Amino acid sequence: MNVGLRQLRAFLAVAKHGSFSRAAKEVSVSQSAVSFSVQQLERELDLRLLDRTTRQVRLTAVGEVLAASGTRLLGELDALLRELKDTGERRRGKVTLACVPSVARGLMPACVAHCTKKWPEISFSIEDIAAKEVVARVTRGDVEFGLSGGEIEATELHIESLTQDPFVLACRRDNALARSKAVAWAKLSDHRLVMLNNTSGSRPQILNTLANAGVRVQIALELAQPSSVLAMVEAGLGIAVIPTLVAPIKSHPELTTRRLIRPSVSRTIFLVRRRDRSLSPAASAVWTALLELFGSAERRLKA
Repeated sequence: MNVGLRQLRAFLAVAKHGSFSRAAKEVSVSQSAVSFSVQQLERELDLRLLDRTTRQVRLTAVGEVLAASGTRLLGELDALLRELKDTGERRRGKVTLACVPSVARGLMPACVAHCTKKWPEISFSIEDIAAKEVVARVTRGDVEFGLSGGEIEATELHIESLTQDPFVLACRRDNALARSKAVAWAKLSDHRLVMLNNTSGSRPQILNTLANAGVRVQIALELAQPSSVLAMVEAGLGIAVIPTLVAPIKSHPELTTRRLIRPSVSRTIFLVRRRDRSLSPAASAVWTALLELFGSAERRLKA
């Protein structure tokens, strides 16, 4: 059976108005085109849908059934198509993404505020989890895309660099290291270090930098969350090397941060998504918004 929307719309217009001429005005075609479309529909169904006389057009019993059901179905189809068009125009849709906690805290509020203002019907589901789990969720397709730091080796992922996040020293304000505006990595020797555990994407980079600088430190504590690391530092249990996005607020009564120099080192925040899956229009809009808000000049790592 080959029943087209054009034939169905023409028939429903005739059923609504009881007139081929008025139906032609509604569907914006000639009267003969409406008549031809209805005839095609009747031939395809092998049923008479209309009784025609020189004075009036009446629905047959079968025509009445088709008119009632067809009007409802066509209305549902039109609503669906409008919804899809709205989605395609980035005006609505739920965006699921995963990011490391520091990005959830440092970048996503501004991104969500920007997108909510621009596309009010876009909603978000954001998982703030460790770097390795971000990559795993994106790889499995649990989320549309992710934001993570550290090295990412998954070849099935499309990766773009978003921004640089410098490492800084976090310590108590009464710590001797806080007396300088900038602290060399070598000055960290023999200090107790509080670190994020192996789920952190920045941990290998921090340890490599310490080793290359010939710095000997005692890893006193390892924790999963940046907030827990800062709590231990505040308690006087050590110092920490953290990304700037993790840093406590400047007005914190007990904690402060200092630039780390010789060398100055940053982690890269990456946008990641699966190569074999297209982003939804809403997710694509958010991805682009992140690049516009936070992206640097050389953003693309690899295609």
